[in-house]
Amino acid sequence: MFNHSCTGFIILALLLLGVSLSFSGEVYHWTDEKGTVHFTDDIAKVPRQYLDQVKKSEFTEGSSTEEGQSVEPEKDESSERVKKYLETIEKKIEAKKELEQVISKLEEEMKVSQERIKEIEGYEKEYFNYYQPVKDPKTGKWVPIGSPYYDEKRRLKAQIEVLQKELALLEEKLLTITRSL
Repeated sequence: MFNHSCTGFIILALLLLGVSLSFSGEVYHWTDEKGTVHFTDDIAKVPRQYLDQVKKSEFTEGSSTEEGQSVEPEKDESSERVKKYLETIEKKIEAKKELEQVISKLEEEMKVSQERIKEIEGYEKEYFNYYQPVKDPKTGKWVPIGSPYYDEKRRLKAQIEVLQKELALLEEKLLTITRSL
């Protein structure tokens, strides 16, 4: 039923998930002409040309070496790469959350500034009849008459421009992080 690629996929999945296969018994190993070391638990699977160099080892899970130290399997490089990759993803997600919080605060600040400008303009239109532009007799151009809120409005508009530029940069960074996830 299963083909070799399906079997390989299952073994790879088990290794990536950290499933340990416990076994005990004899393990045979040999080195081919390319220098690759092969392992098997069935002597019949050893090619004939390598039978003379096969080495047999007794192995049980948790068995000891000749020096009395327990044998521990080496860490798999792929599991280390997966671990590093997951750590990188976690850092990116954390950076994304922080950027989203900063963007949210800046948007709220900009919204408050825009609402204050609208309040000022409404107040000026209602209570200052001279708010409407007047024709300057010297230049002939229409110019607005300043109100007591002129400086505050100018400061708020400048602040909104700065916030918009900062938001654009942060949203670009956020987009870059989102694309990398």
